[in-house]
Amino acid sequence: MPLAGVRVYIHGRIRGLTQRRVMGLVAAAGGTVTRRGASAGTIAIGHSTAAALSNEGELALGFEPMAGADFLSENTFRRSVGLSAGRADESGTYSFGDLERLSGLSARQLRSLLHYDVLTGTEGRLGYGDLVAARAVARLLSSGVSFGRVVAAALALNHRGASLSGARLTQAPWGEVLQEIEGQFARLDGQLLLPVSGEDIVADEAFASAERSEDAGDLAAAERWYELAARLDRTDAIIPFNLANVLDARGRSREAEMAYRQAIGRNPHFADAWFNLGVLQERGGRKEEALSSYREAFRLEPGYGDAIHNAAALLMDMRRFDEALPLWERIAAASPEGAREAKRLAHLCRLQIRAASVRR
Repeated sequence: MPLAGVRVYIHGRIRGLTQRRVMGLVAAAGGTVTRRGASAGTIAIGHSTAAALSNEGELALGFEPMAGADFLSENTFRRSVGLSAGRADESGTYSFGDLERLSGLSARQLRSLLHYDVLTGTEGRLGYGDLVAARAVARLLSSGVSFGRVVAAALALNHRGASLSGARLTQAPWGEVLQEIEGQFARLDGQLLLPVSGEDIVADEAFASAERSEDAGDLAAAERWYELAARLDRTDAIIPFNLANVLDARGRSREAEMAYRQAIGRNPHFADAWFNLGVLQERGGRKEEALSSYREAFRLEPGYGDAIHNAAALLMDMRRFDEALPLWERIAAASPEGAREAKRLAHLCRLQIRAASVRR
């Protein structure tokens, strides 16, 4: 769906993307991100909000959407900003009414399953896999599992390349949704369980608790929640990234660096993690390592102005003016608000380069 000229509200978070990255992608697509959901023409629904769904399938938005607002699933949003997220399956033969009749779910519940990418077709073209998934949801609901927890479980399967249509899920006595593999219970990441109770929480819930603690200034609690989220979800790079930010704020630089590197290990193309690692390294006097990290950040994201700026300033501090000059020129050309200062620093670089050539 085109986003040009559209105000976009992000409900929850988009997996693997920082807020800065989301805003940049929407801007590149011609839209703007707004914090006022009621004024948004498009609402992108992050998978992280699944657990808050009501049993009727109602979104916990906290505001009344404007009339005619479009709702995008997380995967549809990714496609809209040019990120690969697979394609919607448009080869199905079932109508929306067919799925209502054959699964026993309501139209609102089915629409929520589309909004959370549990169903992979469109409202007009749903496939047999969508019917199997819808029936699996209905079976779990009838056994007493909440709708939000079923959707969160389906997403946990999707994150590891499985699907609700190809897995058999059940509810443990302690409330956790598990999958059954060859007669044994396993967590949704495939880890087989011993016959003991587990934790009735998913990674997104732990992550949300961590964010609330961080916003409230309780960094110790935020650290504990992020660590739990990282154990529950071993693929999302944002979790160790946020943990690293908390550890850095608590003055534990060595542990913060390890967490940034864990984020990069999960996603080597994570420009924000490379940038924050560079800041940490520069603060510790490791200038060459910091420079390498900044350069990797803007290699991955050529328009990453803060990374280019920090690299240019560091090169000037290292008296490598010939390397700093093209970076200041790049900033001057790309950023009208920073052009004056960038041009001034570029001029200083030229003066230093000329003075060095005269001395030679």
